[in-house]
Amino acid sequence: MNLLIVGGTGFVGSAVAEQLLQRGDCIQIVSRNTRKKQEASLVQMPAAGALFSEKVIASLDGIINLAGESIAGSRWDATIRQRILNSRVAATSCIVDSIRRNQERGLPFPKVLVNASAIGYYGTHPQQRFTERSGSGYGFLADVCRAWELEAVKGESLGIRVVRLRLGHVLEGDGGMLPRVAMPFSFGMGGYLGDGQQWMSWIHRKDLVDIIIQALDNEAWQGVYNACTPYAVTMKDFMEVLGTTLGSKSRICIPAFLARILFGEMAEEVLLKGQKVYPKRLLQQGYRFRYSQLSEALADIYR
Repeated sequence: MNLLIVGGTGFVGSAVAEQLLQRGDCIQIVSRNTRKKQEASLVQMPAAGALFSEKVIASLDGIINLAGESIAGSRWDATIRQRILNSRVAATSCIVDSIRRNQERGLPFPKVLVNASAIGYYGTHPQQRFTERSGSGYGFLADVCRAWELEAVKGESLGIRVVRLRLGHVLEGDGGMLPRVAMPFSFGMGGYLGDGQQWMSWIHRKDLVDIIIQALDNEAWQGVYNACTPYAVTMKDFMEVLGTTLGSKSRICIPAFLARILFGEMAEEVLLKGQKVYPKRLLQQGYRFRYSQLSEALADIYR
């Protein structure tokens, strides 16, 4: 297949690209990080308001969109919030508008878009279990995910198959949230934030890569899928399993007020609150997780 990966040098995108290259697909990558070495060819992200070239879009069988500024890169302020939103919405809009342009001109265009979103779509709740049928919640991240998905859904009116994956916390040792929360255990300072009862819905990166590729290949996949395991855990349990895996006990509790001082608004939506998300449609689709239990996933990562 001829594929375009937007965000293809990121934590998830690089793993997807590697897997696709190994099976013989032809990959083009769109990324802000043009210095990172890739076997695939690099494509420049169009400037604001511009589109991908007709030639690029006409050459594609499918697009994987993983674009997005990190939500944990720095404290949120008005500028950072706008960058988080724009990096997702603008890239998705550019993709869909580029496909529409080719379609209107009678030129070839890809037939599938696999578009990342996040479980932040549901907002946060201390007890409720969310499935793909649950409505959108409240808060900055819910607003971002809703706007992000609205752009992706526009592709369906063009006759392309759109798969929206709502990602949970993606676990692997070389990126994402795991190295950050694991580092304090090296000094005997590992622990949880707040009361530790906030839910964490997670997925091993290997499973996520498998899911993205199956969504790309299998024409039966369409619509929204929660990309997380069926077994969400509380933050306290997560840290205890992580500590056991690393051979260091979870000893510290960082009070909620201190987390708010350290991390600002991000602490409220990402660290001190969570959501219990269930991948009902993935299971109905017949997907079998390689790592459904947290202990299995962490044992693989830190083996």
